[in-house]
Amino acid sequence: MLKYLIFVYLLMQVNTSPGNVTNREANDDMELLMVYFVNRHGERAPDDVELSLSDQQEELKSLTHVEGPEGLTNVGKRRAYQIGKFIRQRYGSEGSKILSKVYLKDEILVRSTDKDRTKMTALVAMSAAYPPEPVQQWDESLGKIWQPVPYYSVPLNEDYLRYFSNCDRFVELMRNAKDESIRQEFAPYLDVMQLLSRRTGQNFVENPLLLQALFDLFRSSLALGLNIPEWAKPFLESLSEGARLAYKLYFRTNEMKKIAGGVLLNKFTEQALIAASGKEIKPRLHVFSSHDFNLGAFMEVSRVRSNHGIPEYGAAFALELYRSKVTGELSVLPVYLPQAGDSTPQVLQVNGCDANPCGLTKFMELTKDFLLPEHEYYRICNIKTEL
Repeated sequence: MLKYLIFVYLLMQVNTSPGNVTNREANDDMELLMVYFVNRHGERAPDDVELSLSDQQEELKSLTHVEGPEGLTNVGKRRAYQIGKFIRQRYGSEGSKILSKVYLKDEILVRSTDKDRTKMTALVAMSAAYPPEPVQQWDESLGKIWQPVPYYSVPLNEDYLRYFSNCDRFVELMRNAKDESIRQEFAPYLDVMQLLSRRTGQNFVENPLLLQALFDLFRSSLALGLNIPEWAKPFLESLSEGARLAYKLYFRTNEMKKIAGGVLLNKFTEQALIAASGKEIKPRLHVFSSHDFNLGAFMEVSRVRSNHGIPEYGAAFALELYRSKVTGELSVLPVYLPQAGDSTPQVLQVNGCDANPCGLTKFMELTKDFLLPEHEYYRICNIKTEL
């Protein structure tokens, strides 16, 4: 019973314990120039892989028949709204003021992966970020509280945000990572993995990523009001740690990190260099409605920490570029939001950088090995595209 309560507590708490957290925000001397903001979508229904592991499939399907597998739930929509509120409060007129009260297309660019749950998260978040001012109210009812704000997406098989499924080289590296990890970090959990294999009919030893799938299944089940099966309760602590290790497999080597997050880092760096040249940056806020794997990848290549856990639904990570009003020097501030609506932002330290915010030159020196131009991603991953 105690292990069950511990696991329930872990599920309901932020499953991310950042290293090197400080409370130091940018001071009044600093002017915010640009932000790259990556968020995980809101709460969702279990996906097909997770359902295949469940002995409560019919109950789960009944509870989520409207949303369907992977669909954004009503709880997830409320979470998405909190993401948008955070954006408005931190970057709008209530915060740094890089966004106007009215929606102006030159100020913000929103990109979503081509998944319903991330698209819906983007739509709901933007409704909170931009409640229509009188000049943009388009009728006397709905038009007074909501206005459309666009996002864009690209096909899944061409999207660098979907590196874990569309990049041949990454798939190869993940296969190697799985093989090596079974003999190394997962060795203490082999007995549990074999038991889970017998219980679910799926091979956890061959595919340790199933540990995270089962963990997510139980988290979704609890959120939907279902209980965790009795047979699983003795193994919940091991499952929680195994799921964390499974998530870390995506960033096991520097090459995997580079493929996973290098394009985002490269885009941020290119825009920062434009700012360093004295030119105006447009748009100033780039929002990516995406997945836990994108959040972790961007954090890894930004070198903010090496031991983060699985980001919660509605978590976000941002790189903020500042300029000193006194010296003109540029610096980078990493900010982590554990879960929109239920947490406050945390300022993180860049590993290897004593200053915080970290000077842009030092930040670029520390992260240069992870830079990956978008066209190089397509070459490495053997993707033919006209993007």
